[in-house]
Amino acid sequence: MRIFFHEFMQKAARITGCSTQMGLAKLLGINRSAVTQAKNRNDVPEKWLLILARQFALPPDWFERDGTETVSLYQHTSETVSPAEELILVPKISAVLCAGGGSLETEGKIREHIPLPYAWARSLGSPERLVFMEIAGDSMEPGICHGDTVLIDQAVREFTFPGVMAVGHGESIYIKRLRKETDGSLLLLSDNQAYSPVSLAGDELDSFRILGKVVCLFRDLTGKTRKETEYV
Repeated sequence: MRIFFHEFMQKAARITGCSTQMGLAKLLGINRSAVTQAKNRNDVPEKWLLILARQFALPPDWFERDGTETVSLYQHTSETVSPAEELILVPKISAVLCAGGGSLETEGKIREHIPLPYAWARSLGSPERLVFMEIAGDSMEPGICHGDTVLIDQAVREFTFPGVMAVGHGESIYIKRLRKETDGSLLLLSDNQAYSPVSLAGDELDSFRILGKVVCLFRDLTGKTRKETEYV
C-alpha cells in the first residue's frame, strides 16, 4: 500500500496535534531529513504508521479509517454517529490528569456524559469502564497537550508496555509512560524531554496505583487557543 505524504501529514496532525515536519520527526524518533525525503518522493514508510499507533494507542488500521475518532469530542454530530448504532454514555469526570508535577484534582464526580458508538467503544476496551479525563500540563507534549481530553479504560489495572497510562502516587494522579527496571523499581516517563524520569522503588511503590490505560486522544480543534509550536 502506497502512503501519500500529504494525506499522512493531515491524518497524523489530527491525531497528534503536530502539523510540522520537525515535530513529526521528533514524534517518530527520526531525523528531519527522513521526513523531507518522504515528502519529496510522496511516499511514507508503513513503519511510521506503526510507531504512531503504539504511541497513541491506535488500532493498527487507523490510517485507513475516516478519522472521525480523532476529531474533537465536541464535534460529534448525527453525521459521525449513525442513528442505527447503539450508543453508550461515557462519563467525563472532574478529576484532572496531570502532565507535570501531579494533580490534586482527583474527585471522581461526573461532569457530563458523552455519547459514543458502542461498537467503536468496544474496539478500544471495556465500554462500561471507560471515562473521559482532561489533561493539565505539558510533560507529555508534543503528543498530548494541556487542555486535551483522553479516554481511559479503567479495566486495565496491570502494567502494560508500551502505552500511556493514568496512574496515581500518593494523593496525586498523572498521565505517564511506565517502564519496569531490572532492580524492581518503576520509572514514570514523560514524552517532553524537559521532564526527567521519576523512579519509584521500595516503600514508594506501596502508594502507586494504575488507574487505567489511555486508549484515545481528543482535541477541541474548533476552540483551541494554544499556539502550535513551530520548529525550524
